[in-house]
Amino acid sequence: MEEAQERYAQYLYRRYGDRSTPYHYLRDLALFIQEVGPKKPRSVTVADIDQFVDGQARRGLKPSSINRRVASLHTFFEFLASEVPDEVWPNPVNRRRHALKQGTLLPRDASDPEVAALFGVIDDVRDLAIFGLMVAAGLRVGEVVTLHLADVERACAPGQAARLRVMGKGRKERFVWLTPRWVDIVEQWRQQRPQVEHDFLFLNQHGRQLSVAGVQYRLREYTEVAGVSITCHQLRHTFARRLAEQRMPTESIAKFLGHSQLGTTLGYTAGADPDLRDAFLDSMARIESLPAAPPGVESPAFSPKRQAVEADIQALEAATARLTALPAWLSNPLTLYLRQRWRNWQPHLAASHADRLSRQLVQIWTWFLEETPFTGWEALQRSHVEAWLDDLADQGLQVNTRRSQLSTLFGCLHHACDQELPIAANILRIPYPQRSDPLPKYLEPHACQHVIETVFHDTEGETPRASLDRAWFLTLLYTGIRTCELLDLRLSDVDFASKRLLIHTSKNNQARTVFMTPELSSVLAAYLAHRPHIDDDHFWIDQGQPLLSARVRYCFERWHKLSQVHVSAHRLRHTFATYLVNQGMPIHSIAKLLGHRSLNTTQQYARLFEPTLKKQFLTAMSNIEGILSLDWPAAYLLDSALREQTFDSL
Repeated sequence: MEEAQERYAQYLYRRYGDRSTPYHYLRDLALFIQEVGPKKPRSVTVADIDQFVDGQARRGLKPSSINRRVASLHTFFEFLASEVPDEVWPNPVNRRRHALKQGTLLPRDASDPEVAALFGVIDDVRDLAIFGLMVAAGLRVGEVVTLHLADVERACAPGQAARLRVMGKGRKERFVWLTPRWVDIVEQWRQQRPQVEHDFLFLNQHGRQLSVAGVQYRLREYTEVAGVSITCHQLRHTFARRLAEQRMPTESIAKFLGHSQLGTTLGYTAGADPDLRDAFLDSMARIESLPAAPPGVESPAFSPKRQAVEADIQALEAATARLTALPAWLSNPLTLYLRQRWRNWQPHLAASHADRLSRQLVQIWTWFLEETPFTGWEALQRSHVEAWLDDLADQGLQVNTRRSQLSTLFGCLHHACDQELPIAANILRIPYPQRSDPLPKYLEPHACQHVIETVFHDTEGETPRASLDRAWFLTLLYTGIRTCELLDLRLSDVDFASKRLLIHTSKNNQARTVFMTPELSSVLAAYLAHRPHIDDDHFWIDQGQPLLSARVRYCFERWHKLSQVHVSAHRLRHTFATYLVNQGMPIHSIAKLLGHRSLNTTQQYARLFEPTLKKQFLTAMSNIEGILSLDWPAAYLLDSALREQTFDSL
């Protein structure tokens, strides 16, 4: 175990460098060895992990701490397995078995009176700047002590905001804004700062870099004098809560806090939801004022009713027939897999999905049959799959394409495992090809306007086809729906009275509602005047038939050539989300309009402009600044009338 532990330590320090991750991972591993004894890594069993988890629980550790240690052990055994990629070595850590259920905790922010009491006793300009950067800019204590003099930009003129360059966790750099008041306080400290050889912003009494422990010690001294209990991290939580109370969007707060996942930010702002509060009070007021509904009265239904679509069974048979080109021992499980996937697809998309998936399966498995000694499921090795991925890269395929291909392969292998076929566990440990942060895909305002003008010029006139193309283009632009959702729209899905569209066939099978602007409503009504009266209830009818994706692609290619701007349905979807977020719409509301399950997905669509971010921050902080003013009266906490007056002004 000691040799494996040493190799693991070298790997951690090589990968994570100057971060604290190696220390914590190695400490968790040492605790495990202390609990179960110095076993050889391959002799560690699931029961040993059970023993460790039970022992940690008996010591009173919280589920979050135990789960973190379980994750550390999982990483350790995955590292050892990666050293011998072609050997079958199941990981003894089973997260479904060993991870404990965690509750959802409220944010750990400090109350405004507590913060007021703390800053009322801080009489040192250095300490005032240190703790002010936490509560007014959201910095971590580790980020404060590593600031350099050059990280603080000078304000262009007195009374103006300035930027601060921050090196965050994982060496992720970001900019935050300082309001004029905190710019002045930091500048006061710079003028008092002793002249030393290094350029760290904050120094201790010996002229050396201030440490995290030193900052925490000073805070404990101040909190004892003030009679409150506040930590450095609570000041950061307080910053997030205050911005949320000023209705600053979550994705903007995430950028200031240095969070790459919006779910992390929601853990900071969960206790501050003024929109939810106002919506609840407004809804309850309306509910209480509603008269009792007369019996037997129902809401009117839309007409005509939505027609069901039967999946094309012939397309499924054609797709499965394509798999018969493979050996029977391979084609039979793949056929079962394809039929299983078929049941979960939308009927109007099933045929195209089956055709594409069957072609992918034949292409993937033909490569293994021709390029490797692959004669049975048990013969497939991790090195074969890695060689296949390398070949895809050599062919020049993009990262997203290779990830998609690997996902298809993993789907087959997971299905084979469910059928109890002999699949080596280490194959499923192959990591996906790493991709960088995707570039924004939205149209800049001037480009978007140019495309709109191009489309309107190309579809001028009141012919049925011109009216159709103009209407579906604006529908994509003003609602952000997907192409598949556009094409499956029915007459009964368009509610002109409520100005909304009902989306029934979304990508993740979650129905949702999107809304029409007055302009879009007018354009759709004009299109319906030209729509032929036929039995088919598809909303979009092109020359007597439902609109096809080929027509949509053709139009986008044409408008691309005419405008010299790359435009597609997906780019319009990104543009829709980006413009909404820059108008201040909350990210969770945009996620609902787009039909996203995860806010992290929406974050890739909705990109904040830098001027928007600065404006939102300065607006929110202008309402907060009074809380932290230095000239607060000493009797603030005793004077309830003054306290109520102060809070009313926020």
